[in-house]
Amino acid sequence: MRFPRSSLVEFAKRAVQKGLLVGPEGNLSVRIKGQVFITPAGVPKEDLRPEEIAVVDLEGKLLEGKRPSSEIKMHLHLYTNQPEAKAIFHAHPSFTLALDLSGENFSQFYLPEALIYLRRIAKVPPLKPGSEELAANVAQKAKEAQVIILSRHGAVTFGKDLAEAFNLMLVLEKISRVTWLAKALKEDLVPLFNDFSS
Repeated sequence: MRFPRSSLVEFAKRAVQKGLLVGPEGNLSVRIKGQVFITPAGVPKEDLRPEEIAVVDLEGKLLEGKRPSSEIKMHLHLYTNQPEAKAIFHAHPSFTLALDLSGENFSQFYLPEALIYLRRIAKVPPLKPGSEELAANVAQKAKEAQVIILSRHGAVTFGKDLAEAFNLMLVLEKISRVTWLAKALKEDLVPLFNDFSS
């Protein structure tokens, strides 16, 4: 089956070109019926080949390809708890992480495109990458939003296909970049709403 392996490779390389992924970090997956196709552990995304894509069942048993990403639990938990999710993108976007490290809680939006495209951003506390606890927290927050900040770690987006998940991550990082730049110029920015989390 060429698809979705070729699509995962294509979007992984696009993510590298856009600066969302570096080397082997991050992971992408697609769910088709009872199988999850996910990028493998330890392979730089710019070198990724379709035959290296891991295929697992919904219990995590490896069916084909290389060893799956260390974040496989997070993908499986999210798919199990969100039946409408068909694709997941996990990255470590620089400006989003910089805002997180500086104390941004992402409950306030400053640009209308955040409201239009992201709608809501959820956030989980710092948890060990690849852990059951992280996976469970992400799955729970996925009930609130398609965009989830993993504090001191990265971000997760999901959607009906890879294009939607990828574009949500692109918009998140663009908004984070503008917010970071604006806060460098003026510390007290006026949000569109006082509190978007309510």
